[in-house]
Amino acid sequence: MGLIAGIQSPKRSAQLREILGKMRTSQAHRDNGSPIDFVSETIAISMVNIHNDIYYGESQNKSNETNIQAFVDGIVLNSPAHYDNFLNKNIPISDTKCTSVVAAAYQHWGEDFIRHLDGEFACVVWDRKNKKLILCRDPYGHKPLHYFHEGSEFIFASEIKGVLAAGVEKEINKQALSDFLTLNNVPCPHTMFKNIYQVPPGSMVIYGQSGVTVKTYHDHRVHADPDYPFEKAVQQLEERIRSAVSKRMIGKKVFCFLSGGIDSSALISFASELSEHPIEAISIGFEEEERNELSDATIMAQHVGAKHHQLIALPESFHDMLDTIVFHQDSPFTDTSSYPTYFAAKLARSFTDLILTGDGPDQTMGGSGHHVKAVLTNAFADRNAFRQLLLKQAAAISGLFTDDPLPTLVSKMQRKLHRDSVSPVHAAYDLRSYFPDIVKKYLCTHDLWDLHRKNSPYQYPESWFAESADQDGINKYLYADIKFYIPDDLMIKVDRMCMAHNLETLSPFQDLHIAELVNRLPGKYKIHRSGKNKTTTKYVLKKVCENRFPSHTLYKKKSGFGIPVEKWLLHDNGEFIRDVLLDSKTLSRGYFRRESITRMIEAFIKGKGDYFYPAPPAIIALLTLELWHRRYLDA
Repeated sequence: MGLIAGIQSPKRSAQLREILGKMRTSQAHRDNGSPIDFVSETIAISMVNIHNDIYYGESQNKSNETNIQAFVDGIVLNSPAHYDNFLNKNIPISDTKCTSVVAAAYQHWGEDFIRHLDGEFACVVWDRKNKKLILCRDPYGHKPLHYFHEGSEFIFASEIKGVLAAGVEKEINKQALSDFLTLNNVPCPHTMFKNIYQVPPGSMVIYGQSGVTVKTYHDHRVHADPDYPFEKAVQQLEERIRSAVSKRMIGKKVFCFLSGGIDSSALISFASELSEHPIEAISIGFEEEERNELSDATIMAQHVGAKHHQLIALPESFHDMLDTIVFHQDSPFTDTSSYPTYFAAKLARSFTDLILTGDGPDQTMGGSGHHVKAVLTNAFADRNAFRQLLLKQAAAISGLFTDDPLPTLVSKMQRKLHRDSVSPVHAAYDLRSYFPDIVKKYLCTHDLWDLHRKNSPYQYPESWFAESADQDGINKYLYADIKFYIPDDLMIKVDRMCMAHNLETLSPFQDLHIAELVNRLPGKYKIHRSGKNKTTTKYVLKKVCENRFPSHTLYKKKSGFGIPVEKWLLHDNGEFIRDVLLDSKTLSRGYFRRESITRMIEAFIKGKGDYFYPAPPAIIALLTLELWHRRYLDA
């Protein structure tokens, strides 16, 4: 729970309090507590954070320097330790509130303060003496923080809607739109709004008399040691998971999301071991048997003696929910697990305002099907340049026979030829894309396709792989997911869907002590090959959990926190899809070719496509893009 809002504007000094109120109100769903406002001559900042005093200690009748004001969204986990340390060193601090610790840390260490703080939070520090604002996000980007800068005005807020409430012009960032279509998300620091940016995870944005400066204080670099003893890795990982879970078990009752998969089962296993009381487990299921993991969750809950709370998510409200999720995410999306996450958070909030999640191991220890495919096919091996040139020409020739990506012998041949003709990284992300190159060229207008060609979205994954060039293939892939998928998909989904119900989350697997160890482990400890086509994902984690789970849980097939998306999209025979995507307002946006998008929609509704085109998440992307326009840009 928590929100931050602020504006520094000499030209609107008389309106600052009124503007601040609008910014805070627009984000009120994030926290229903009492606001803490700071309003001075040219600056106004507000914070709402019920958990600010979660570690509240006895007052020592000391106060921080009034030159330093701190504001926090989230929880600084090592606040009590810093409080005791500052008292011992006679550093002024009034209590263990997160804001007090942040202010004292800045007073003591200056801009280096953030390196000493552990937790899942974003914070803002106003240094009145030096006339500078410092905006920080934790290394994984658990909490959002956005900003806008123009001239002498600097505006910031947890969510984009808070920035917009200050009167910032609403305009689409077309480059971000192109990136979204190709990569399924918008890479940080950009957003779908022109001139509105994210504070990058593990970074601080400093605004002062010299303008805006961005500094990185933490990067998840992978430095794998191929000779690291496996038994030692298993032992240390177990110890670090136990410690990470323990320091996040705040309060008498401990609540955990439980999907029935490896990650959430590991979480609840450790939490049950550490807790004096039965764990409270929250699970969501579906009526469709093929997507329902409730029985798996029930097995694990019974295994550890947890009290199990369950809810069935129904499809009747799915179309309305797309607009609700767009509102909370401030952007279009493709990750349909937002839907069950929203309802899981709603159920959890009826019992608690703080819950532990099992997010992270798929992206740090190798749990995705994309990772497995890359291992099995040696996807990132160097390619022969001359052969690629020939394949590129062959792909172009095959494209002369048809430009429609619907599955035919020719179009399937073109897909393979194209992927074999580009770089290994480009090919991997083209495979993950819901609008791969061939589809994007077919659907997009000349202007948007030209933007794609001049500013290729693939430059981002290429740069992430280049940063980890000395690592093995799987660690390169995982580093890219840590840099992109975790902060720009996973954390956005978890934060926004839970904050929609003012529910605070803590993620033990994204503890930096775990990351420090995992990033030293070779890829073979993460995805283990025991035969030509047999692999074990998250191998080191499964070894940790070998004696903690029922055998059914440890070796069951991965399902993921997904929904029966195609069935739900078509439960009204495609009426909603046609109403939104074939509406004259939608077709006039100028992003897609009218005939191509019409044929795509009809092909999807009539079941003529395949995994490549038109993929159900691509339809979700188009629907939410239009709903985003109507809610944010047309309003």
